Amino acid sequence: MKLRRSGMLLLLVLSLVLGLGMASTSSNQTAYAKAKYTMKTFPKSIRGTWYSYQYHKMYRIKITSKKITGSDFTNRLHSRKVTAYPKQSAKVKHPSWVTAGMMTVNHEHWVNVMGWYQSAGAGDDYRQVTHKIGGSQHSILQMAGGAGLWTYAHGYHSKHLAKKYANHYFKGERKNG
Repeated sequence: MKLRRSGMLLLLVLSLVLGLGMASTSSNQTAYAKAKYTMKTFPKSIRGTWYSYQYHKMYRIKITSKKITGSDFTNRLHSRKVTAYPKQSAKVKHPSWVTAGMMTVNHEHWVNVMGWYQSAGAGDDYRQVTHKIGGSQHSILQMAGGAGLWTYAHGYHSKHLAKKYANHYFKGERKNG
């Protein structure tokens, strides 16, 4: 009888743990599950040269169909099966390779970029939004990360706007802290 109760208790605990684990599955895993392969090219909406002013420094981010280039990095987009993860060996062969996939969170469409060897974690998220600034509509690259898709920066097509609105957040954006 005692053994049976222990077994039932163990099953209950396991079902709770597994149930919580399934409930906490990140949204990018759900979005990736719909597609069989990761993106072959970045969407046209986020392509272009963007400027972001952070920590008293101007950053340039250039996004092409297959590459994201920043001041001190280059990420090259490569496609693979969603379920395939390369083995991380002692010698990392492709440190600049990334994968990308579309995901939708709260009716917002994001491009989620993850490292080639990254099998978990949030990655970097990008989406193009339009906001009215100074009476004119401007295309802005919203950059976010973390489990809550917290906005950490914005990219503008001009250096002037990037510097002027460096610490500005728009209505409805999630900020960490």
